[in-house]
Amino acid sequence: MTAHNNAQTGLMGTYDANNVYFTIDGKTAYGYGATTLFTFSYDNDLLSVQQDPQGTGTASINNKTGGTFTLTINQMSPFNKIIDDLADERRVGGYAVDACDGSRHYVGAHAYIQKKPDGGAANEAGERTITVKVLNVVENSVL
Repeated sequence: MTAHNNAQTGLMGTYDANNVYFTIDGKTAYGYGATTLFTFSYDNDLLSVQQDPQGTGTASINNKTGGTFTLTINQMSPFNKIIDDLADERRVGGYAVDACDGSRHYVGAHAYIQKKPDGGAANEAGERTITVKVLNVVENSVL
């Protein structure tokens, strides 16, 4: 197996959780869950392919750029109230989002809180999962 961190390729990079953030409507999230801060995924593939039974195919380019952020917030974080207030407001046009996962920077002008977090209690403080849908996400590498 080849070592990829060598004199020719250099260091791949260093991850630092302090460089990770999620901001919605100018308010930066804090009090994340123990292991996951947030995840992001696009809602659509870049293209789709259709083939007839004889193998003739057509590729269709998809220009949709919407995505989903899933935040994991400790149930005791005051940020839960901020999210609840934004979700209850249901602002027409949504909220601006600015986020960085350490390697990619994401920006969207129209974000909507799709689902408020479920509740619950246990032996220790739990985590709340918040789903935020964003239209027209623009992303750039920060590496």
